[in-house]
Amino acid sequence: MSTEKMDYAEDHTQVDMHDNDDNMSQHSTESYHGRLGFYYNNQQTFNYILTFLICTGLFVPAVILNKEGNVLVLSLLYGAIMWWLITRVVPDGTLTRPVAAVWNGGARAIEKMPKIVVRVIGYGVPPLALILTAALRADDMHGTRVQRLISCLGLVVLLSITIAFSKNFKAISWKIVWTGIFMQYLLGLLIIRWPVGYEVFNFIAEQAKNFLSYAEQGRAFIFGPNSATMADGTVIPFAGSFAISVLPAIILFAAVIQCLYYYNIVQSVVANMASFVIHIIDISGVECVAACAAPFVGMSEASMLVGPFVSEMTEAELHQVLTSGFATISGSVFLGLLSFGVDAPALLTCCMMSVPCAIVISKIRFPEEEVPLTKGTAVAPAYKDRESNAIHAISNGAIFGIKLCIVIIAVLLAIISLLGLANGLLGWIFAFYGVEISIEKIASWVLYPLAWLVGIPTQDLMPCAEAMGIKFILNEFAAFASFSKVMGTLSPRAALLTTYAMGSFANIGSIGTQISLFLTLAPDRADAIARLSFSACLCGAVSTLISACIAGIVS
Repeated sequence: MSTEKMDYAEDHTQVDMHDNDDNMSQHSTESYHGRLGFYYNNQQTFNYILTFLICTGLFVPAVILNKEGNVLVLSLLYGAIMWWLITRVVPDGTLTRPVAAVWNGGARAIEKMPKIVVRVIGYGVPPLALILTAALRADDMHGTRVQRLISCLGLVVLLSITIAFSKNFKAISWKIVWTGIFMQYLLGLLIIRWPVGYEVFNFIAEQAKNFLSYAEQGRAFIFGPNSATMADGTVIPFAGSFAISVLPAIILFAAVIQCLYYYNIVQSVVANMASFVIHIIDISGVECVAACAAPFVGMSEASMLVGPFVSEMTEAELHQVLTSGFATISGSVFLGLLSFGVDAPALLTCCMMSVPCAIVISKIRFPEEEVPLTKGTAVAPAYKDRESNAIHAISNGAIFGIKLCIVIIAVLLAIISLLGLANGLLGWIFAFYGVEISIEKIASWVLYPLAWLVGIPTQDLMPCAEAMGIKFILNEFAAFASFSKVMGTLSPRAALLTTYAMGSFANIGSIGTQISLFLTLAPDRADAIARLSFSACLCGAVSTLISACIAGIVS
């Protein structure tokens, strides 16, 4: 990396991660001799104590007085705040040294074991756990043993196809592959099968749904009442339309995210997740940051968080960052999809499970053959254009949200209209032969085998394959709009697995978006970006299909 780019990354990393702490401790580092001097000289400590007292004062009565409320989620939130306060108060290394000692001690113990034993355990436990999970559970409403074993077969087939198309089979790190798959399996168990994990994710999904109602006041002020009554007494519900009910919530979400950026909350969460993941999966810091950020902010914003490093990435790193973006969806698009009646916890769970899977698939398709600049280092996300204050950040977020809404409207209008045009032309041509055909039918024929391998019940294969085909050929909005029409007629397993299979940005239109963004970030990497984008898109699609397979095994 050039000196200029190193200085840029280091300066912004330092500013991004510690700007707030520096502001709060400014008075404590400078001696103040006026009134309330003791307070101003210890302002940071007082702020921490005040935060503890306020949170505890709100938490304890809430638990005592409202025992029927969601105490679990409230307790976890309180615990997270207390953990944050502890990490700010205790000296550096107080918490990390014991963890590091245990971790390193375990690593040394494993190194002393015979290599054959380590390999048998490391490579044997993940597939054995998957097979036993599928085979030992009794048949229930979520699937039969046969269907779960088919999902196992689908996982093997998808991994085998990816391995067959690997750029360099000999360079594949099987340690990363098995670690990533096992992480995805554990995430599936914790979120889908563990009641606590499911309740937490269900709560988050419910709050995301509420965003549609939180934007109601702003929508009503701009657009007026929810409905209009015509002269003949007909009531037209405006709020039921996609533009009126969903787009305001997307603007609100964009404003909230930008405000969280301003207060370094997004960067801190992503950096902490990356520092954890990098100790489990042997990838570079840049790849960790992009993978951890993608489920929260989407492929474009996740790429911008590592923008200063793009020019110095290896091709394997660049492929990984692209794949992570294609393998999930952003929070704003998640809100938009809720209007189609999507299973919100399933879609949210898929986004999280696809993080390790995107790493696995990318490292199989494009193994690392160089030494990344940030290997083994959890880099902090960059935040290039910091606003003057929170209001400035909210304004910028709202402006970005309206731009995103315009893009969504334009893309939906163009794609759905072109789909109708294509179906009209195909219908006219094949009408001469007495055959009814459409893009949706063609897509269902192509995706039928993959839908079966995912573990979708046979009676639901055609409509599910059709929706999956529309997703990969067109985009996620068109796919869920079509899928919502038949979702109520499908079995719970079919609806669940199809939602997992479609929960990503992996489609042809997104390739153009990613290429445009990365060319802006690093024009000198134009050739590599153009070459890798299509491969990364396919890897993103495979990642979501594998997530569906894992869900089919553990659900």
